[in-house]
Amino acid sequence: MNTNQLKLTSLLALAATMPVFSQDVLQRFDPCDDHYDHYDFNTLIGPSEWEIEYERDYVCEVGPESGVTTATANRMAGLTATRVNTRDVGDRLFRKRAGVPNHSTTTTTPAPAPVSAKGGMAKGGMAKEPIVVTTPAKWEIYGGLFGYTEDSDPQFVLIRPAVPPGQTAPPPAPIQVLTAGDTEFNLWGGHVGIERRINNNFSFGLAFSGSEGEAESSIFGTRLSTTDVTSLSLIPYISYYRDNAVFGADYWADLMYAYTDQSYDIQRNNFGLLAGGSPDGSTHTVDFNTGLTFRGTRISHGPYAGIRWIDGEIDGYQEFGPGGGALFPSQDIESLATTLGYSVSGNFAGGGGTWVPQLRAAWEHEFEDNTGNVFGFPLGTVDEDLAVLGAGIGYYANSGWNAVLDYEARLGSEVQGHYVGLKVGKEF
Repeated sequence: MNTNQLKLTSLLALAATMPVFSQDVLQRFDPCDDHYDHYDFNTLIGPSEWEIEYERDYVCEVGPESGVTTATANRMAGLTATRVNTRDVGDRLFRKRAGVPNHSTTTTTPAPAPVSAKGGMAKGGMAKEPIVVTTPAKWEIYGGLFGYTEDSDPQFVLIRPAVPPGQTAPPPAPIQVLTAGDTEFNLWGGHVGIERRINNNFSFGLAFSGSEGEAESSIFGTRLSTTDVTSLSLIPYISYYRDNAVFGADYWADLMYAYTDQSYDIQRNNFGLLAGGSPDGSTHTVDFNTGLTFRGTRISHGPYAGIRWIDGEIDGYQEFGPGGGALFPSQDIESLATTLGYSVSGNFAGGGGTWVPQLRAAWEHEFEDNTGNVFGFPLGTVDEDLAVLGAGIGYYANSGWNAVLDYEARLGSEVQGHYVGLKVGKEF
């Protein structure tokens, strides 16, 4: 068997669980010349785990791997943009964790003077207390800007070579194929919304959110692909808050639905030639959050939990351009994640209002860890467990204006993400 045949045979089957690839799939992933000569298979780390090393002067033009890594980057961009686009619009969860009450206006009217039996002003009558009326704000309008950046590490999958029919010689050594590049994702966006307070407990709102994001995937400085995603979200939600509901703590809950429409602009490096695609996509999101807030004079704290479900799709597309020709199938975007955390907030009067700093820490678990496959190859995996750490400060003016500056870090074994958002609102 010559060198080229050996290289092609090595791409026939994935490690352990994957079936042997058909010949048409194999032809779409014919590696470029001398590509695998840069691999070092001499170091065995574990019983079924191999270390793969690239030389730093790796110059072979990217070809077959970019098809898999592009699909991985597309899915990551769509899922992440959906999550960031719909994250705590209006900073309503920040407010509930801190136990900040809705704004209200107080009017004081002098009491009428005592009246005598003859209809005139009585002499020596007791003065009445002034009439004080407190009116809670019924509406809030708000808007905000946000940014998010995320870095994810490259990933490889072990391929177990298949033995061609009739061959008795031992199979060649296993290799690893790149399934996710070193990917950097940056996103900027904003939202506007309106909220109606029905009574002291219930409120509902409607928000619109939009963002532009770009995912750039590379390996050792060689660009694999770029994925630009534009996301527009329609977000209705309903909230509940009750004072002194459970063991002296306030109870709150929030249910949100979002429909997100997305469009993609994708460029892929195919043996040094540009291949492009412009598919559309959409997602549905349901996010439920609940918690307890133990309110004190200066410090409030309490546990919170949430569950978030995302389901959507990226349409299939035919590539165009000098490096085009591949037909990418449609991709599912699926996520089911739970959150369990604890927050601590302050409450300090000053400057004609109240300052509310907040710290929080949570554990997020992803149940939908099967990312699917493209062209018979599995896509890069997602972190099952993340630490989600947050810090922010809010200012709630006596006039009804409010502003919240919030930061959040998402830290996992494969992904590190950072979010910053600024929201301004007016209650009336």
